[in-house]
Amino acid sequence: MATFFINDRLAARAGDENALLVHPHAQRTGGNTLRRLVLEKAYGRERIYSRMYRQEPVIWKDITDAELIGMRAFADHFDFRDNKVTRPLLPVAVLRHPLYRAVSLYHFVARKKKHKDHALAQGNDLETFYRLASERNPRYYCNLQCRRICNVEDARVALETLDAKFLGAGFTEHLHEFVAALGELLGWPAMDVRDAEPDAARYDPLITPSFRDRVLADNAEDLILYETMRNGPPYTLALRTPRDEARTLVNRARQWAKVVMGK
Repeated sequence: MATFFINDRLAARAGDENALLVHPHAQRTGGNTLRRLVLEKAYGRERIYSRMYRQEPVIWKDITDAELIGMRAFADHFDFRDNKVTRPLLPVAVLRHPLYRAVSLYHFVARKKKHKDHALAQGNDLETFYRLASERNPRYYCNLQCRRICNVEDARVALETLDAKFLGAGFTEHLHEFVAALGELLGWPAMDVRDAEPDAARYDPLITPSFRDRVLADNAEDLILYETMRNGPPYTLALRTPRDEARTLVNRARQWAKVVMGK
C-alpha cells in the first residue's frame, strides 16, 4: 500500500521560491504536527500564515497576495478552493481512515474544555457521542477530508483535485515518510517526525460493529478517498452507480459556483 503521494507533474513547482505551501487541515489527521514540527522548523513561525499565530486572520477564500507577503506557508482549518492569490501554490493533504478519525475526535473533544461539544463528550460514551454530535454538526464529523481538498463532499472530485492541484498527500500513520519526500523536494533540513502508534492497535477495542457501520456510512466519501489513495497508483475510481456519477456532476457544478459567487 502507498505511504504517500507526490504529484510528479507539479514537483518542478517546488523549486520556485515564490511558491506558497498550503495545508488545508482536517482536524485529527496530523495537521498540528505538520505545522509545529515541520513547517515551523522549515520556515519559521513568522513565515506561516495561521490563526494559531495571529489575531483575526483573513480566511483562505478571501486572502490576497498582499496579506501573504513574506509568507512561505498557509496552514489552517479551511476547505481548499481557488481564490485571489496569484502566487504558485503547493497544496498538501494528510489523510486518515475516517473510522479512526471519528474515535480520535471523541477523545480530542473530551479533553478540550473550550470545544463546543466538550460537555457532550464528557457525558456520553463514544457511540452515543458520535451519533449526537454528527447529527448536530455533520460538516465537522462527516466527510470533512474530501471537503478540505475540494470544497465538496465527493471522493471523485477530491481525487481529481489532488491530481490537478496538489503537490502531494500523506497519511497520518506514515507522516514521517511524507515529510521526508516533501523535504527532499523543498530542500528542508532533516525532520524528526515520529509516527504515532497504529490506529488499529489503539482504537479497535473501542469500536463496536454498530459504531463502525454508522461512521463508515456517514463518511462514505472520505472512506473511498482514503482507500483509493492508500491503494496507490493510478489513484482513480471506476465508474460508480449512475446516481453517484450524477451527484459528482452536480458537485463539480457546485464547486464552480462557490468560486464564482465567492462563497
